[in-house]
Amino acid sequence: MSVMARPALTDEQRRQTRRRIQQAAAQLYAEHGFKDITARKVAERAGVSVGSLYSYFDNLTELMQSLWKGPVRRLLKDVESALASSEEPLARLRIFLETYAHFAVTERATYRGAFMFVRPETQTKPNPVPLDQDRLFATLRGIVVSGQTRGQIREGDPDQIAQTLWSGVHGAIALPLSIDRLALEPPEQAVPTMIDTLLEWVRS
Repeated sequence: MSVMARPALTDEQRRQTRRRIQQAAAQLYAEHGFKDITARKVAERAGVSVGSLYSYFDNLTELMQSLWKGPVRRLLKDVESALASSEEPLARLRIFLETYAHFAVTERATYRGAFMFVRPETQTKPNPVPLDQDRLFATLRGIVVSGQTRGQIREGDPDQIAQTLWSGVHGAIALPLSIDRLALEPPEQAVPTMIDTLLEWVRS
């Protein structure tokens, strides 16, 4: 007796399954952090097989990073909306950095996942995304290039300058969150000083 093949899922059913897997991963991450998450645990929570999970995501790292795409898109919209208030490059740099920092402070848990996620060595290393394909970095780099064209921002490799600016603010946010055993200034106090310092450094 032949067994009838299971009908293929519709696009909507596939979207629902993908969301269910993401919701299961988000719940496990909130409960235990990444170190205790396995494909089997996520699959069990989502009510799917491990094989099915891997038909939607290549690995756990890709799955976890997919959880924060929505919030990062929202951050991009906030940045672009805020930048519309000024055409002056140094003012736009401040707006960019302050908007990024505001996101980090007001959505701390999301920020940790999206920008402080450390891939366990046991997980597959993803292929790095070229800088010009990341909208957030490309926006920051564009401000730097505009400022250099106008003679307001120091000369040099705009990619390197943009990375230095981003790294400085990120460090002011991440250091006190990561090393809470030291009485470091909280991000709310450390970030304004860092932004002032970076803008002075980058000025032509």
